[in-house]
Amino acid sequence: MKISNISVDRPVAITMIILTIILLGIISFNRLPMRQMPKTDSSFLMIRTTYRGASPEEIEDSVTKIIEENVATLNGLDTISSTSYEGYSMVKLEMEYGTDLTETKNDLRDIISRMSSILPNEADAPQIITYDPNSEAILILAISGEDLVNLKNIAEDEFKPALEKIVGVASVEISGGLERELHVNVNQDQMLGYGLNLNNIASSIKAATSNATVGNIKKGYKKISLRAVGDFNSIDEIRNISIITQSGKKIPLSEVATVEDTFADRDSFSYLNGKNSLTLLVQKEGDSNTVQVAKEALSVLDTLKKENPNIDISIISNSADDIENSISNVAKSFMVGGLLAIIILFLFLRNVRTTIIIATAIPTSVIATFVLMYFGNLTLNILSLGGLTLGVGMLLDNSIVVLENIYRHYIAGDDRIKAAKEGSAEVATAIIASTMTTAAVFLPIIFVKDMLAQLFTPFSLTVTFSLLASLFVALTFVPMLSSKLLNSNGKMEEAELESNDTGKFGTIKKIYIKILSWSLEHNKTVVAILLIGLILFGTGLGMGLIPLKMEYIPSSDLGKISVYIDLAQNTMVERTAVVLKDAENRLKDIPEIETINSSAENNSAELSLKLIDLNKRERSVDQVAEEVRTRMKGIAADIYVAAHNSMMGSTGKGGNDIKINIQGPNLEVLSKLSDIIVEQVKSIDGTRNIAKSLDDNKSEFKIYPKIEIANELGFTTAGITSAVDDAVEGNTVSTYSEDGKEYDINLKISKDQIENIDELKQLMISSATGITVPLEQVANIEEGTGYNKIEREDQERVSSISLGIYDRALNEVQQDIEEKINNLSIPAGYTVTYGGNVDNMNSSFNQLAITMILSIILVYMVMAAQFESLIHPFIVMFSVPLSLVGAVLGLSITGIPLSVPGFIGVIMLVGIVVNNAIVIIDYINSRRRTKSKKEAIIEAGETRIRPIMMTTLTTVLAMVPMSLGIGQGAEQQQPMAIVVMAGLLFSTILTLVVIPVLYDIVDEIKNKFHHIEESIG
Repeated sequence: MKISNISVDRPVAITMIILTIILLGIISFNRLPMRQMPKTDSSFLMIRTTYRGASPEEIEDSVTKIIEENVATLNGLDTISSTSYEGYSMVKLEMEYGTDLTETKNDLRDIISRMSSILPNEADAPQIITYDPNSEAILILAISGEDLVNLKNIAEDEFKPALEKIVGVASVEISGGLERELHVNVNQDQMLGYGLNLNNIASSIKAATSNATVGNIKKGYKKISLRAVGDFNSIDEIRNISIITQSGKKIPLSEVATVEDTFADRDSFSYLNGKNSLTLLVQKEGDSNTVQVAKEALSVLDTLKKENPNIDISIISNSADDIENSISNVAKSFMVGGLLAIIILFLFLRNVRTTIIIATAIPTSVIATFVLMYFGNLTLNILSLGGLTLGVGMLLDNSIVVLENIYRHYIAGDDRIKAAKEGSAEVATAIIASTMTTAAVFLPIIFVKDMLAQLFTPFSLTVTFSLLASLFVALTFVPMLSSKLLNSNGKMEEAELESNDTGKFGTIKKIYIKILSWSLEHNKTVVAILLIGLILFGTGLGMGLIPLKMEYIPSSDLGKISVYIDLAQNTMVERTAVVLKDAENRLKDIPEIETINSSAENNSAELSLKLIDLNKRERSVDQVAEEVRTRMKGIAADIYVAAHNSMMGSTGKGGNDIKINIQGPNLEVLSKLSDIIVEQVKSIDGTRNIAKSLDDNKSEFKIYPKIEIANELGFTTAGITSAVDDAVEGNTVSTYSEDGKEYDINLKISKDQIENIDELKQLMISSATGITVPLEQVANIEEGTGYNKIEREDQERVSSISLGIYDRALNEVQQDIEEKINNLSIPAGYTVTYGGNVDNMNSSFNQLAITMILSIILVYMVMAAQFESLIHPFIVMFSVPLSLVGAVLGLSITGIPLSVPGFIGVIMLVGIVVNNAIVIIDYINSRRRTKSKKEAIIEAGETRIRPIMMTTLTTVLAMVPMSLGIGQGAEQQQPMAIVVMAGLLFSTILTLVVIPVLYDIVDEIKNKFHHIEESIG
């Protein structure tokens, strides 16, 4: 028994089923997690190895290369990249998507264990770091007050523990502020006068502050441990620590050093709107609900604010707000789009009852979709909700076709029950096939194994779920409601008849039938015009006569701007702070800026600008960024101004639109080539924030050990490096406890004794055997420059140049860059490749093109199964190139670049545009049983034009709000909406003529072959 018949015969049962679905949908909706973007799995592992005091060149040779060579055999490894910094190495492993990272980490641990014997003894064991893309900083806070020391204590003792107690918070990181520290500043001359070295003093301090169990005593039947406690009650006790000199005499520590109660050397400053501040990053656990966790954190912050009224708390960034704003904007577009679709329905139907019947398909289908999303482990994000919004018009398509056919039977004189049963049954096969063709296009996307699939699989599943839900509603709920709500007199109202036959729509129908009749009589001319038009279009597109811009992911106005300031290497943090203050003063009167959160480090500074809400300002984030860039001119530093306009996260100071990678063996050559290419790129319009990774202007003293002499005296290269580092930078030798808190005790040579190269040469260092000599006796010291870091990709040195783009398309700028670089003379052994978003775009487009081909094949196969024919699906597929023409014209006219979401829209078109042709071909085939071919074609056009126009206009108008790209997050769906709207409109207009004409021609050809076969037989 058909499902539609059951629905009509058992209205109470079907109503209960629908109500159950609605109840489950409401529960599911409230339980669906909210995120900005879909959850993604990490494909990265990182290995960090610390080697104190070693230069980037040393790190590269003795650590990085060894790790790269040993991990290169890992199963599933895609690419290796690394950066060697001063004091540590970072190796990044990008695995193929789908690789089991747990198993990979186990293999990696085995490799690291085997490497321990060939890495430097002084280097720490390599640490494996797993990157979780879902564990984001949901809140960035700035707290400010007068007393930075007290502020730091409150942040660590109250804020951090309170926030970390919240379920879903992974960690809270605190930066800025002052940390109390005890400095033991040794006078080298006095130390040597007593025959001591730093190791002797360090050992004495450690011995005096050690805590150890020294034995046990018995008391009755109990054993009580004895512990020697070395804690100090005052700093004076530290000054009086006994040190045994070379002659055996005991002297207090104060004889050779001063003990200073101060702060750790400050390497950073943080400000909020010009005031000293600390920054707190609240990191969430990967699977937790961002919105829920953020709300609980804000509640805790309200309590902390009441308990600490003298502290100002400002929210620099709140991911929950971004998510709620984006989802709210998408939801508004959904509601407006649904309303427009219902209005169109009413204008066509001119009947409130029938409009209500179809309109119920939207909420019912959406609520049913939430149930499927919940059990499909999806989240509410801008892509999944965008899928619903883009498909809101399509949710009505099946119901429109069913109801329209029920109406035809109803007008013909059938009663409501019979009309509902026979009308729905007649088109059931067609709408099932059309739903399957639309759903089929998403199947290849689900099986793509990379980030693209992880981002758009939820979108694809949401659209598919909504279509399946709408199919169920169309075949159950709509027939049942029709059997109850249609007029009981068995006749349509006069307005409905007028709209069908004598009204404006009747005029449109008559014009269409005339065009269709002429086209059938001149079918070969029509096909010739079609082919010539397609050829001309393809030629114009290939020659650039029809402009088509391209980009990776559409920009979104997130209302955030980052300003990066780079000063010369070796610049002190105090000087950087002065430059930072100058930058703040230049920006504080820009009306769109709400807060300025800034920080300064030794030679770099960053300002994070938060703009007022988008609906309260006239300028976009990119326009404000341009003014910021203009105001920064005149500051003696490299300035990078980056607008946060990517849902994929921050792109860094150079942007990530285009990355130029220069690979080769020699760092000096790489640096020169980088400089040349930077100058070439600067001359290209639309380029911004050009930054190169290889920087060789770092001033440094280079220490070259005298190997033979050093070995004779018992010194190793690593030992010399470590001894110099301990003397100059200091070493934490113990801790001092006070009021339940511990503070580091740092031991080093007084700074005023190592202020120039001559004093460095006279620095006394000790070997493991206790021999103490001046540094210049075991090493040559030269002043020079070095590299701040050395990057490698796939085990080869690389210098990268990154840049952003403003007011131009990605593909256009890329072409200009390639032309410039192709004209350069690149030395043998050096190569130039491209990365960043331009590489992501090309890779994604290639995969999506393959996906589209597979989608076309799947759609063809579904239709072949429905029609039981190999020829009729071929005719229907002619709708696809027509839709592609419309899509390209839509993007070209609006000036919107083709991006990944736009390409997804193109794939959607493959499944959508064939639906109209399916309805026409299915109707022609059914009528040919009793009528001639021409009569069947004309009747199909005459009968199906109204539902086709209704489904097309409801789908298109429902996408209008999204196509405008208004509101945060809407930019992601705008290209997709424009592609579908333009492609569907263009193809529908031509499909109404072209498909019947092609059907006529193919049938003629088939008949000729049939006659030839009969004559031969």
